[in-house]
Amino acid sequence: MNTPQMPQLSRLALTLGAALAVCAAQASEQEVRVAAPPAAEPASGPTSGPPSASPTPGDWAQGLSLQGSGFGTLGWARSNRDWAYQRFIDRDGTFKSDTLLGGQLDLKMGDQWSATVQLTLSPHASDEHRWQLQPSWAFVAWRPNNDWLLRAGKLRVPIFFRSEQMDVGATYDEVRLPPEIYGIVPTQDLTGAHITRSWAVGQGDLNFDLYLGRAHQTQRSWLREGLPGAVNPGPYYVDINTDAVGAVATWTDDSSKFRLGVHRVNVSRRNGAGLPVRPTWVELVPGSGIGYWKTDTSLPGPGVEMVDAIQNAVYIVGTEFKPGPAWKVIAELGRIQQRNTERSIDSLQAYVSLFREIDAFTPYLTLSRVQSTHKSRDWVKKLEETTVPSWVDGTGMLNASMRLAADGVPVYDQYSIALGSSYSLSPTSKLKAEWLHTRAKASGMFDLPPAAKLFQPRSVDVLSVNYSFVF
Repeated sequence: MNTPQMPQLSRLALTLGAALAVCAAQASEQEVRVAAPPAAEPASGPTSGPPSASPTPGDWAQGLSLQGSGFGTLGWARSNRDWAYQRFIDRDGTFKSDTLLGGQLDLKMGDQWSATVQLTLSPHASDEHRWQLQPSWAFVAWRPNNDWLLRAGKLRVPIFFRSEQMDVGATYDEVRLPPEIYGIVPTQDLTGAHITRSWAVGQGDLNFDLYLGRAHQTQRSWLREGLPGAVNPGPYYVDINTDAVGAVATWTDDSSKFRLGVHRVNVSRRNGAGLPVRPTWVELVPGSGIGYWKTDTSLPGPGVEMVDAIQNAVYIVGTEFKPGPAWKVIAELGRIQQRNTERSIDSLQAYVSLFREIDAFTPYLTLSRVQSTHKSRDWVKKLEETTVPSWVDGTGMLNASMRLAADGVPVYDQYSIALGSSYSLSPTSKLKAEWLHTRAKASGMFDLPPAAKLFQPRSVDVLSVNYSFVF
């Protein structure tokens, strides 16, 4: 059953709540600042003249202010399947899929300098049963004037259209952002440098972001059968490094928003092990066509071409606009392209959401889609469907190695329909409910049981309710 260990969750939540209470008591101003990094708010427009002079020690002391805030989502979800979807959601129901608590401290040091630290409590990245309290933001910001913003440290980068909002459920109406885009990358938090240049153009603002950073993270995959005597079936975790550099242009005015981003993301294993470019065919009986696909250098047969890191090119375009009074549309299109391998995420993904405000209610409809390229799907099919006859020595290990390699490739061919609504209890809290229907020919988001086929039409329905708040 996927219900969280409530005593442990309660202790962690009480600890976090006490810390937030202390922060709020110390704050000199009461202000909610968690929808995006505080220092990253769009500039109101360019200013004329040179930047202000450097502050004196007395100015620093007078300009210091500390602000505390918090946010969270308490959510429950249940599906109509015994196997898990999106890691935790199954027929038993779970609080783990959407529940998250966070707290934030913002320190202002005069008009130009600030620092932000944010902690979040959420399910552990490398354990199915524990919860994790960790810093999600920890950065220093310098704004010499309204045109420039420089930040250094750990922070959320704008890889996707709503990356900055995804942890703060009170800032959007959906129960969860579409997993076909927001659920296929392990993290969007990087430690590095981020530069923003802003212009006031006509009635709107144009921001250009340039960033460079690295993340140490854990990538999860689900193994149906594992490797007998070596790797257990079930969740499997690999520690990886993600190095990313990107450029993002964002246009915003009173009624619309448009974003275009280009990113280069390299992924490598933290233990230094290489990654296969593609499987190598090994013929076990010469001239018979009987063989297997070799995916690891420790297996018998000729070598496997390896690379130190997987190189990805990521292109994202998104928009938000109002086609009429009380109506809103948000859409996003993404392409993740492999540059030097053939067995990793290589996909096209998109979604469109339609919202209608009716007093305190905001019902919505979301259509989303993600599909891996033919090359990526074909490799997984070969690994999945190739079988070594039982009379060949080591058949069990060779067949299991191919199934294991197939499970390790995040391959997708799925679409979803979500119908739900939020209800604004107050300006800082929302109650939400959603029905989600997902249909897939293959999905890396399904934790399938042993002997189940990866490529087989399946569907899952999910009912979700949650309460999101900021304070």
